[in-house]
Amino acid sequence: MSRDSPQKVFSVGDMHGDFGHFQLILSGLGLATFEGNEVRWTGGDSILVSTGDTVDRGEHARSIYLAFQELARQAPEFGGEVVNLAGNHELMNLQGDLRYVHRSEYDAKGEYGGREQRENEWSRSGLIGADIRQRYLAAAVRGGILFVHGGLEPATLSLYGSGPEAIDAMNQKVKELFDADTVAFNHKLFGQRGPFWNRFFADHPESQICGHVDETLQIANAQRMVVGHTPQEDGVGTKCMGPNGPKFILGDTVISRAYERSFGFTRPSAIEYDGDSVTAIYFSENAESPRRVSLTGSDGNRSEF
Repeated sequence: MSRDSPQKVFSVGDMHGDFGHFQLILSGLGLATFEGNEVRWTGGDSILVSTGDTVDRGEHARSIYLAFQELARQAPEFGGEVVNLAGNHELMNLQGDLRYVHRSEYDAKGEYGGREQRENEWSRSGLIGADIRQRYLAAAVRGGILFVHGGLEPATLSLYGSGPEAIDAMNQKVKELFDADTVAFNHKLFGQRGPFWNRFFADHPESQICGHVDETLQIANAQRMVVGHTPQEDGVGTKCMGPNGPKFILGDTVISRAYERSFGFTRPSAIEYDGDSVTAIYFSENAESPRRVSLTGSDGNRSEF
């Protein structure tokens, strides 16, 4: 398919069971409409990437998972795509670590209809468990952007190749590891420096991380790395500024209201990638239109418009 302009890409961070904010964001982006239990893709040939952690903390993750499934089915009919990455909380649920599951998910009146039904749906052949095991990725490159939940270090990626094929090889290994009734803990990819749990880039200063960012991007043939996982209290975070803007972007802005008690606020957001332009988009239920902040000003400064 030929295009006169680059395919627009959007990413959303950790939803953690907040279906209301999920609807607010996707509707505000023009990617989907919601009517009752039905969701319809309206994003044309756009690409939507979820960087993971749909589950845990909040109580309506099931609705989000099912909406993602339906949008992933519909989008290709219009030349679009929905890409879902697994986060550390998807991984934890596949491993049987359920300490952050909202108690309502075990309630007979909850979305799943009870504990047994939830276990069935998260099983290897279940409605949600099978989809995560078969369709979800550890990392993806779309529009020249590398998306991963926590962060991807060059030492990890280089284990799977010396070029862009390393992403596919790593995803294939993760799929093999996911193909179990209960996913094991003892693999390097599932450790603290693996793509699901990594906070090296988020927690360390630019002087320590930017060289590693450059190495990873070179292997992946990408110009930026975008992650979720680590909440950013001041909005979408940026590090490692280059001639085309930030090379490292943190997109978890405390989106879920499940975090409101801990942080004292919530900030639903998404990020838009349109060629070399990157824009943080913030949503409010009380505002007619979202607030847009450019992250790729020519002087390296953010500008609101």
